[in-house]
Amino acid sequence: PPEEMRPLAAKKLKALTGRVRCSAVEREGIPPGPRPLVILDGVLGTGSRGAPAEEVIAACRAMNALRDREHAVTVAVDQPSALGSGHSVAADITVTLGFPKDTLFTDAAAAFTGRLAHVPLSGLDAPPAGGGARDFAVTPAVLRGWLAGPPSFATHKGQAGRIGIVAGSRGLTGAARLAATAAVTAGGGLVTLFCPHDVYDILAAACPPEVMVRAVSSCLELRDFPLDAIAAGPGMGSSPLPYLSELLVSDTRPVILDADALNALATGPWLKDGAWRPVGPRLLTPHPGELARLLRAWRPALADSPRRDAAAAFTDKFHVTLAAKSARTFVLEAGRPAAFNTTGHPLMARGGMGDVLTGFLAAFTGRGMGLYEAAALGSWLLGRGAEHLAYAEMIAESGTPTRVMEAAVTTGLRELREGGGW
Repeated sequence: PPEEMRPLAAKKLKALTGRVRCSAVEREGIPPGPRPLVILDGVLGTGSRGAPAEEVIAACRAMNALRDREHAVTVAVDQPSALGSGHSVAADITVTLGFPKDTLFTDAAAAFTGRLAHVPLSGLDAPPAGGGARDFAVTPAVLRGWLAGPPSFATHKGQAGRIGIVAGSRGLTGAARLAATAAVTAGGGLVTLFCPHDVYDILAAACPPEVMVRAVSSCLELRDFPLDAIAAGPGMGSSPLPYLSELLVSDTRPVILDADALNALATGPWLKDGAWRPVGPRLLTPHPGELARLLRAWRPALADSPRRDAAAAFTDKFHVTLAAKSARTFVLEAGRPAAFNTTGHPLMARGGMGDVLTGFLAAFTGRGMGLYEAAALGSWLLGRGAEHLAYAEMIAESGTPTRVMEAAVTTGLRELREGGGW
């Protein structure tokens, strides 16, 4: 109630009421009016401690019920009220102030924090990190520092990245097509899809004309191609091309491992004795199930650990880069902090999004980005594309991976280069 507010809160409510129509969240019915309806969650202040009081729990329940009933958008200030207590507000957007709080990055928090927006505050020193560099949120300010400048006018296709995609099998040609198309869409100069002979005709007809499709009998044949980056795994199935170990272990070029390439790594001999040492740079892109399989193959006791801790142990041991995909994707590399993605939307929960991400990562790596930076950029862009598509359609269920791919590059990448995004 306004009469019980502290002076600053009452002053801010008065200012807000002069600009938008405000109602108490506990009211049984919200009168008809213009939409969107926004729930502003600022119930608990910064630094609150202990179990939430009953009136706070009641307010959290009222906000969640209103969000469900009225299809409202909930915006949490700093972090959702009562986060971690079992009574948390479910926010669509969390505007975190100063420095993102570590609690926002936990696996359990993702369902309640929604989209993260970071608002830096000048004059604040970063709180100390425990045992190393502080984990951080991937924001446009971070990514713009990693983006290369405009290409030279004299740039030709051979200088824009020679990308190889090893993918596809019977019944799984769509994954190969998505990954190869994404590599072209994200700027790969020369993209070649390497596939088994029995799906060549299907993929040659299905892929866009910008993708070169080549049938191969084994992964050894890639040795003869000048490639700046290789992505392997989408749609390869349970019987991948022979000599996949060439890409897992022996190839000196950067290799992105996804899907069935990760499954092959987990079921092969390389992790069991902890002796896997790939010759070239490797980026692994597991979703939670694939990460658990990798961990069980190496150190089963870690499979039930928090993903952040388990991923750190894995990257420290094998000296690879890892993009742990989920609602809150993060990127890790030995000796570097975890970079937590902030973007995304529920419409991404459908098959094919990971294949698009793999194509993005291959294109960015082939054009000269480091694996860590490419993984952070690709994750942010794909999530931002989903957001743009969802907001344009105004419905969470609308949006195929192909449409998200196009929105990511045409709108998300332009935002970054023009100084926009959030």
